[in-house]
This record gives sequence, C-alpha cells and structure tokens, in this order.
Amino acid sequence: MAYIDFHKAFDSVCHAKLFCKLQSMGFSGNLLKWLENFLSDRWQCTRVGDRLSEPSKIVSGVIQGSCIGHLLFLLYINSLAQISDNNTTCVLFADDVKLYDFINLQSSLDRLENWSNEHQP
Repeated sequence: MAYIDFHKAFDSVCHAKLFCKLQSMGFSGNLLKWLENFLSDRWQCTRVGDRLSEPSKIVSGVIQGSCIGHLLFLLYINSLAQISDNNTTCVLFADDVKLYDFINLQSSLDRLENWSNEHQP
C-alpha cells in the first residue's frame, strides 16, 4: 500500500490541460468559455498588516474556496483512477491518493509517476 499526497495540487493545475480535459468530457460552448474566463487573467497580492505586495498573475491552479474549484480539480484528476490494473485499487480523496497493489506495487507507482508527469506542468 502507498499513500501519496500531491504537493500544492490545487495550485498546480495547468489551465490549458484542464480546458482540454473538460472539452474531451463534453464541456463546450458558453459553459466552457465561462470556465476559461473564470480561471484566466487572474491576479493576486498578499496583505500583511497595512501593506500590500505587488500584484502577481496567477497562471495555474483552481480557485480554492470557490464553489467550483474542488469540482474542477476532481474533473482534472479523474483519469488518475484509470491507471489501475486488475491487481491495483486506486482511491482518490482531494489531493491524496491511496494505492493498494497486491502483486507489484512498484509497477503501480511507476504508472502514477507517468500520469503525474503527463498531467502536471
């Protein structure tokens, strides 16, 4: 069994890859355009006391705390469950993955690594 926690998973979702995945799932038209607009051209700054940092453009990630941020993340990582073979069970919860493999855990971890390299920036 292996427990995996993706570091800063919500912040590292590549927008272009997310939009491609959404389109392949059937999202189109105004809904896809709205989602693209929702995530594109966003800026942030940090406040400490009365001081603000310089604005910084957000180039990846889904907005945590928004109504749809978690849903977009789940749609983005949904294909991760498909790395399983007949000997492997893959359980997803937020940005955590649990792999059960009774035959070859290393093979499952290799498939997980390949998935991660393909889907993360």
